Amino acid sequence: MAEMTPGTALRQLKQAHATLKKARQAMRMARENPAFGPKVVDAGWDALMQAHSLMAAIPRTAVDEEVLTQQLSVQRYATSLLVRLRRLLRKGEVGPDDLDDLDADDDE
Repeated sequence: MAEMTPGTALRQLKQAHATLKKARQAMRMARENPAFGPKVVDAGWDALMQAHSLMAAIPRTAVDEEVLTQQLSVQRYATSLLVRLRRLLRKGEVGPDDLDDLDADDDE
């Protein structure tokens, strides 16, 4: 198997970020219809598992400044999603203010 390059690592991190964004969009569905809550938690958890697996699979040889910056962005986004999933489990709903914080990470 070929050695992973920084470009490949960057593409995988961007893929992980996109998966996390899809989970966030699912949280919007739960806000509109609370019946989607359990499915949103499952989708969010799957997105978190996938993102962490991708991040953990990046070898040191594929790390450069751009990869590290993207990894930080994905990790922050994942943490933010995890906080919202926890709130969803505890309160049973996602409030509008919970999603506003996530929107700030879209530019990264």
